[in-house]
Amino acid sequence: MWDAEYYIKVDDDVHVNIATLGNTLARHRSKPRVYIGCMKSGPVLAQKGVRYHEPEYWKFGEWGNKYFRHATSQLYVISKDLASYIALNQHVLHKYANEDVSLGAWFIGLDVEHVDDRRLCCGTPPDCEWKAQAGNVCVASFDWSCSGICKSADRIKEVHQRCGESENAIWSAKF
Repeated sequence: MWDAEYYIKVDDDVHVNIATLGNTLARHRSKPRVYIGCMKSGPVLAQKGVRYHEPEYWKFGEWGNKYFRHATSQLYVISKDLASYIALNQHVLHKYANEDVSLGAWFIGLDVEHVDDRRLCCGTPPDCEWKAQAGNVCVASFDWSCSGICKSADRIKEVHQRCGESENAIWSAKF
């Protein structure tokens, strides 16, 4: 395992402002067991053939129950202590159909600080553009309907032009 303070999972079709991410992580540096992301709790999908079907739906209680809080899969961050816990216990940690649900399950009984930071799940323009113009630059932007930026190869430059942090932001970021 790499020696890092944080481990970040990000999908390749998500726009990320690196300096804003660094400044966000710097604010949590003193927390040994922190799990940062856009926390959600959606329905457990028992119906076969649907996207995000959970074959082990029965483990979550009655039909129609929701998952416990966990970060969306597009981008989340875990501290070094949590990454070490996973590495040491990977042979006994159960994996559900969706990796974001698995990660949330592994932390549910631990003394972990869950940080719900909505700047990690902004929409693409105009949402992230309006926030940037108001001085609240998003860490990450994507389209919920596509679980990433729809047609990302065609749109990533436009999203960055409209929602990206300033060119000099990286030089003053706190990593």
